[in-house]
Amino acid sequence: MIRLAALACGLLCGSGMVLSGLFQPSLLTDFVIADQAWNPALGLGVLSAIAVAGTVLALTRRVSRPLLGGEIEPIDGTNGQKIVAGGVLIGLGWGLAGYIPLAAIVSLALFAPGAAIFLSSVLAGMLLHDLVANRGRLGRISG
Repeated sequence: MIRLAALACGLLCGSGMVLSGLFQPSLLTDFVIADQAWNPALGLGVLSAIAVAGTVLALTRRVSRPLLGGEIEPIDGTNGQKIVAGGVLIGLGWGLAGYIPLAAIVSLALFAPGAAIFLSSVLAGMLLHDLVANRGRLGRISG
């Protein structure tokens, strides 16, 4: 059941990205680097993501177990500094490359050359994190 819900959410998000054209890195890089006018699609995407996440958080605040089964992911004591630093790094990478991972996957399917480089870099960063965090051992993929 949880995999079907994940598939439905992914298809919904990907469809919205293709419909809006937000998979094009020029929309973001023109705004960040070339100082172009703000694109309303970017603002609407951010606002809708915040609204949906806030609604889900409010509805599930008192839930003691996942609604679709499985286990609650443990929190490893990550402090706010790591979260802020990670957010800044994500924002820098996104702003400079013009891609977020989902947009890069869509662009890769459209044979955009920069998408493969971006996704390779994201995967390399994830592997490097696992090697550093687990002292040289790659983490187990759960699922």
